Amino acid sequence: MELLTFIISAVISFAVLYFVIREAVTEGINRSVIGKQVLREDTSSSQQAQQHFSMMKGGRVITYQKAPEAHYNEILLLLKHCAGKLKSEGIQQWGYLLSGGEDSEIKDDILKGNTYVIYEKDKLIGTFTLRKGPGSWDEHIWKERVDADALYLHRLAVDPKVRKEGIGSACLSWVEEQFAGGLLMLDCVEHNEKLNQFYQKRGFESVGIYDGHQRYFKRLASS
Repeated sequence: MELLTFIISAVISFAVLYFVIREAVTEGINRSVIGKQVLREDTSSSQQAQQHFSMMKGGRVITYQKAPEAHYNEILLLLKHCAGKLKSEGIQQWGYLLSGGEDSEIKDDILKGNTYVIYEKDKLIGTFTLRKGPGSWDEHIWKERVDADALYLHRLAVDPKVRKEGIGSACLSWVEEQFAGGLLMLDCVEHNEKLNQFYQKRGFESVGIYDGHQRYFKRLASS
């Protein structure tokens, strides 16, 4: 009888110990998985929110970052505002954009991580798209001069309210610094004299006009 009681007690103790150990192991695994998920989410958020800062004259600070998908409407509004301003000045460079012809392409570039936004504090003041390799327009406009390894700059736009405050120039300086050693190519309509002068002053070399567009390139100095 005593032996039977001992055996029953031992079995109960073993069962209790088994369940305690199992719960402890399960909790440890869950904590490990949750920890990895949190780390992954934190890492992802860090990458998405990565910002680059640039100090301008007078102590102004502007930030650059890849455009989040959620900013699509805000970016589109700025681009069309700039296109409307150009049209009012008799420049039809972005007439197709103004009519909505580039809406899907703009969104696609945001999704692919090709589009950047420029902020001063919490206000969007500029945007630009930078692609590695040519798109269909680049292949058309550059013809035999197209370069598969070059960076192609498109839709550089600055809020007209701050257009004469050096934002565009600061943007190009940032691009040249970030992509040092690369080849930067762009185009603009030939009759936009101010924009052509702007790129020429920034050291871009012209390779001539094609289909009404002046084509420029610049080999970026190595850092």
